[in-house]
Amino acid sequence: MKKILIYFAAFAALVSCTDLKEEWQPVLTCGDIEPAPKTLYTESSLPGEVNFISITDLKKMYKSGGLEIEDNVWIKGQVTSSDKSGNIYRELYIQDETGGIDVKVGKSSLYSEYLLGQWVYVNCKGLQLGAYNGMPQLGAPPDETSTNEYETSYIDVQVLIDQHVFPGAYDEPLDPIAITPADIRTSINKGFTGELWGKLVKLDGLTYKNEIFALVYPNPNLPHKSGNPENRVFFSDKGTWGITTWAMSKNKMLEYLDTPYVTPNGAMVNPDGTPVCIWDEVEVGSGNTRYGAIARITPASVLKDGKTLDSFGDDAYLTYKEIMRKYASANYVSHYFDFGGIDVQVRTSGYAKFSDEELDGRLREGTGSATIVGILTIYNDSAQITLVDEPSISVKVKDVAGTN
Repeated sequence: MKKILIYFAAFAALVSCTDLKEEWQPVLTCGDIEPAPKTLYTESSLPGEVNFISITDLKKMYKSGGLEIEDNVWIKGQVTSSDKSGNIYRELYIQDETGGIDVKVGKSSLYSEYLLGQWVYVNCKGLQLGAYNGMPQLGAPPDETSTNEYETSYIDVQVLIDQHVFPGAYDEPLDPIAITPADIRTSINKGFTGELWGKLVKLDGLTYKNEIFALVYPNPNLPHKSGNPENRVFFSDKGTWGITTWAMSKNKMLEYLDTPYVTPNGAMVNPDGTPVCIWDEVEVGSGNTRYGAIARITPASVLKDGKTLDSFGDDAYLTYKEIMRKYASANYVSHYFDFGGIDVQVRTSGYAKFSDEELDGRLREGTGSATIVGILTIYNDSAQITLVDEPSISVKVKDVAGTN
């Protein structure tokens, strides 16, 4: 009955397609906003009988595939995330002294409702404890459509948010926790229950590896899950592919798409006189399934499955590069840094206000190291950090001794 009510409410709010929404999307921000007047709860004013457990104890309840919480369980923590910069999408990170967690509150401009440092109480009963490639998340039970690949979904109906997420007193923002490579290794070894995941941390002495990970969907309107390699382009096999910004807005993506490949002897050209571009050799595909370079192949030239081919329509006879230009959109980029022998991805959104900001040249040239503050997460047994503020605040670069 509980699930039926949730799905009915979602339908009534016209949000039944949340499973199709991507992790990174535009975030509506309105500058500096005073928090709207609202009830601020204390532990004694919360509705019903309240049974608090720590965030770490909540994580220990996790089961593979996710767990719908049926017991009277509450957690509390202070807000450590903000979507004001546009780099965090429909998520609220809270932490207590034992750990942090991602609460999937499916709204934009959360920074105007939940301030950094503010206490938040979460009634977990009826919510789903799940993982996104290993990262602890608390959200609504997953939808049961065939396209859903996630163990949780967004709590994106206001009546449900009001039943589960209770704003508390304002408090001072938490200071980031300074951590070491050994601390990250310990959390990785613990997996889902690692105490650092979802916490606000500070990493000092990071050096840039001149490597990126990014994923572009040539036509984002077509299926592009892991089972659709014909509509996925990975930038992960060859350095940075000329990408020097934290992420890519739509305009920046188009600029990169046509950036010429220049050698010490000048720009390279094709036999027909057109310039060879840096991205021309990036391949369509996923994992071991590769179809060829975006500048040379079309869906019609490589796909034999009629149903898949038909889905591209008239675009099936365009090169993938032309398709990417036609449906260009903002894209995230993950930049790899070395942290005492551990790879850490700094992930930023193409919808962030700072998406087109250049990385400090000293990082790219190997003459500088960085101190970075953000939310630490785990992704397939690897560490990621998401910037809460723009790089001018979250990333501090200093010269490496002996390089100048």
